[in-house]
Amino acid sequence: MAVTGQPGAMARLRQWVLANFASSWFLLAPLLAAYAPRRLFLTYFNVFLRRHARRVLTVVDPYVNLDISEKPAAYPWSLRKQPAGARDSTFEEVKAYLSAACSQDASELRAEGAEEGDGLVISMRDGQDVSDEFRGATFMWSSVTDEASSQGVEGPQNSSRRREVQRLTFHKRHRRLVIDEYLPHVRRRGREVLFGNRRRRLYSNNRISEYSCYDDDNAWSFVNFDHPTTFETLAMDPAKKKKIMDDLDAFRNNRDFYRRTGKPWKRGYLLYGPPGTGKSTMIAAIANHLNYDIYNVELTIVNNNDDLRKLLIQTTSMSVIVIEDIDCSLDLTGDRRSRKKNRSRRESNVTLSGLLNFIDGLWSACGGERIVVFTTNHVDWLDPALIRRGRMDMHIEMSYCGFEAFKTLAKNYLGIDAHPLFGAVEELLREVDITPADVAECLMTAKNAGSEEDASLEYLIEALKWKREDAKASAEANADAAKTDNDEAVKEDDEQNLEDSGEKDEDSESSEESDDE
Repeated sequence: MAVTGQPGAMARLRQWVLANFASSWFLLAPLLAAYAPRRLFLTYFNVFLRRHARRVLTVVDPYVNLDISEKPAAYPWSLRKQPAGARDSTFEEVKAYLSAACSQDASELRAEGAEEGDGLVISMRDGQDVSDEFRGATFMWSSVTDEASSQGVEGPQNSSRRREVQRLTFHKRHRRLVIDEYLPHVRRRGREVLFGNRRRRLYSNNRISEYSCYDDDNAWSFVNFDHPTTFETLAMDPAKKKKIMDDLDAFRNNRDFYRRTGKPWKRGYLLYGPPGTGKSTMIAAIANHLNYDIYNVELTIVNNNDDLRKLLIQTTSMSVIVIEDIDCSLDLTGDRRSRKKNRSRRESNVTLSGLLNFIDGLWSACGGERIVVFTTNHVDWLDPALIRRGRMDMHIEMSYCGFEAFKTLAKNYLGIDAHPLFGAVEELLREVDITPADVAECLMTAKNAGSEEDASLEYLIEALKWKREDAKASAEANADAAKTDNDEAVKEDDEQNLEDSGEKDEDSESSEESDDE
């Protein structure tokens, strides 16, 4: 009986507690409402009621809002270099990404100067919205303002200001697509727009003894880069130019390929040929085609491999890293050491191993989207390990001026595509080795003298003829010198043979005298 009666007693006790609690609650509720802190009710609402309210509202309104707001910073925002954590650049990248859509769809616009360069960034005014599509999904962007509170400068009180916000609205089923793919796509494209609006730079490393790897001012100095050369104006065979441009475009557009295959996003080009064949001009054309900055590395003023690594770390993505005349920069191989040069050099401890690591070592993978260019006048002087495929992926011979390259120069300097004298020029170019720089100098000299097209071409033809005669005279002189050297060698051989025969006769006579004895 005691066992079966216990649950009944507990039930009666529970009923008594609930009844007394309910009556007590009705008595205490007005007092709590009058004297309890307001925050207690707000917490109860936020924790319990709002959560259930959201679940009900998502059934009625399945769209999600995501705000990206501007953020002040102590440092001017820059695409290139800024202190770590100085500013979140997402807001500027989103505005740059939406600039094209805003200029087409929005009716009320705002134009702002780019942070660097002379470009403009078009954005929406408050209350405007535009749509965007990505992977079959439609997203809505709108420009709104938000009251942002900031700590007062001279006191603890808060001061509010209006803050611009770019609001993204999307269906909740696209949540993972937005976070994993769409927003990274927006930022990446926005950076490209901002990067295209900047002033491009030509960097050169400084001659200094020591510097920190984060001290940008000491490591590199720069000037604005505004070289006018493009592949269209480059004096080279058109088929060869197209092959190079296609390779550059494939490199720029294959970010996912490099990541998928586990290769650093970089590519090497070796430009070789006689002086004056346009190697430096080719570098300018590559930078202009890709819209990249140029970092020109002077190896002779780099102290050691560690400093070379620091220079690499401080280069940015979307850049062309250039080492010109690498065969003259340092003695990097055993073959080069055997070629004694009569010129003074600054001692440098940069080694072939350090340079190889600079090109494709672990540190070369920091950042991405870099072109590495070596130039040389004597490709056979370089160590094979330095220029093998995988380090210098494309070997480009910069040769003497051909007829197709001449036509480009005639278009650039004289503004003509055809002329009766072109045939004579073509015939002479088959016989004469002349650099594009020399042809351009002939056309420029005649043009500056006030000559018309006919006179300019005649001046070039005379220069080619003179060069042909000079080449013939040099060839004949070399042949005569070779013949003289050969005659002298034959004469020396004859004299040596006579001496050898005389010695043999003396040995024979000595032998005969010995036999007689």
